[in-house]
Amino acid sequence: MTSQPLATQNDDSSELPAQLRPALIQFFLRRCGNVAEAEDLAQDVLVRTMLQTTGKSPEDAKGYIFRAAVNRWHDRQRRVMSRGQAVEWNDAAAYTAREDGTPERLIGGQQELHRVLAAVQELNERTRDILLLIRMEHFKLSEVAEMYGISVSAVNKHLAKAVAHIDRRLGRGRVPE
Repeated sequence: MTSQPLATQNDDSSELPAQLRPALIQFFLRRCGNVAEAEDLAQDVLVRTMLQTTGKSPEDAKGYIFRAAVNRWHDRQRRVMSRGQAVEWNDAAAYTAREDGTPERLIGGQQELHRVLAAVQELNERTRDILLLIRMEHFKLSEVAEMYGISVSAVNKHLAKAVAHIDRRLGRGRVPE
């Protein structure tokens, strides 16, 4: 039984890793801020998903690969947290104080942040990931739609669902953007 290497197959799946590699690197770079680590994580995802995407349509394969990238990032974060690795400290940000930074205001902001984080954790995984990709990572709706193999309209619905849930949990009505 001989198998033909992925690079010599005559279908679109052989070009898919090369096409997605820059987007994967950018995806990880936005999260870790380290080019070498982003390249390593992207390569790891591509190697792990090559066999699973064989025979799938390009859209299905893209969705699978980006889902694997999100999962790989979550795995990395869990590993970092469980090993107790130190968080980098930014001295410049630590000593920058705002004039309105009274203790009461800071505590109120921290409490609201905890309520927002709790509300985000209550969302289903796909809706939560879509919210974070768009609001925190500044991905375009079309980019997220392509990652998940869904329409831009479906991405908008996930985003609206997430924002409405957070607004309800914070006890406020929907505020127009």
